Amino acid sequence: MEGQGRQARDDGFRHGEVGTTRLDRLDDEHYPAYTTGQAAELLGVEQPFLRSLDTAGAVSPQRSSGGHRRYSRHQLGVAGRLRELVDEGHTLAAARRILDLEAELAEARAEIARLRRLDAGGTPNGDGGPNGNGGRTGTSAPAGDDGAAGAGRAG
Repeated sequence: MEGQGRQARDDGFRHGEVGTTRLDRLDDEHYPAYTTGQAAELLGVEQPFLRSLDTAGAVSPQRSSGGHRRYSRHQLGVAGRLRELVDEGHTLAAARRILDLEAELAEARAEIARLRRLDAGGTPNGDGGPNGNGGRTGTSAPAGDDGAAGAGRAG
């Protein structure tokens, strides 16, 4: 865009919706906007660390049409967390497992919150639904059902 008007430039990436502008992509945490050098600087790590994450399959950046790695904000978050765990003394394999377990825990907590909203008469997304009962057609949940089915609590 250097003095040549506002011509669109092909950045080598094919994703996003029709009509998406380049600026809209910056809001997408999965858009590969950062070079290896930029990512390393933002994270305070050396470039070889990022390349080692790619080699190990821990963080797999997209490639530009020229074959250069491009990292998304989401990937920078993952790489940063892996760096913290490695700095704490974990192996990369252990750090990856910790990240997997953290993600599973977050999903389980979100599911519990969703079930609690349903149990309280809302909808899974918390909007109350058209009937005020989350769209359920039956009566309330059976006595003693607190929405934590399968949570492993002993009674």
